[in-house]
Amino acid sequence: MTTSIALFTVILASLLQSISGIGLALIAAPVLVLIDPQYLPAPILSLGFTLSLLNSYKYRKHLELGETAVALYGRIPGTFGGIILLALLPQNTLSICFALLIISSVLLTYRRIQIEQNRRSLCIAGFFSGLMGTATSVGGPPIAMVYQNSDPYKARAQLSFYFLIGTAFSILILVTTQNFNFHQLKLTLYLLPAVVIGFIFSLLIGSKYQSKNLKPLISIISLCSAVAILIKSSL
Repeated sequence: MTTSIALFTVILASLLQSISGIGLALIAAPVLVLIDPQYLPAPILSLGFTLSLLNSYKYRKHLELGETAVALYGRIPGTFGGIILLALLPQNTLSICFALLIISSVLLTYRRIQIEQNRRSLCIAGFFSGLMGTATSVGGPPIAMVYQNSDPYKARAQLSFYFLIGTAFSILILVTTQNFNFHQLKLTLYLLPAVVIGFIFSLLIGSKYQSKNLKPLISIISLCSAVAILIKSSL
């Protein structure tokens, strides 16, 4: 039963991220953590890397490498900060912080916060994205907020390539610091086909939906899962 839930969740999350530019970690991560805390953070980051690879190719014509590079410069120190948090925080505390981060991220998406898209904002967003992404696997909201007023296709291209390089660096650091074990590798490999299936579905039906119409669905699933994690962690 839990296996079927995990597969369905990753398919749905991959589909929604491929259409809207964000959603895999917000939707899949809370559900997967309820199934097995070991999904956090390396397996979820690995699934995100795979999906970002597919979407980077899909949106390659809209990519501007210069902007992505600035955000990645900020992500480097943030990644090391995330490793420090992993070393300092117990698993239960990390789960609670993770759930609160999910809730905060969803609430922020409904506030009209005007952030000027420039080198400074990209670098700062990259830092917090690396910090949050490496520690909790949810690094999308800071960088997505910078691109919230951009052309949708450009935003998806920039986000996909940023996640591709950024998650690859985070995974590398997790491996070298022994925060990616064999059990987590097995969890990752089992769910990789679900990522591909979700991406294929996005190619078939993506043109029929606008990303803004998917926002309530992403928010509801994310909030329900985050609340469930808080309840489970407090018991």
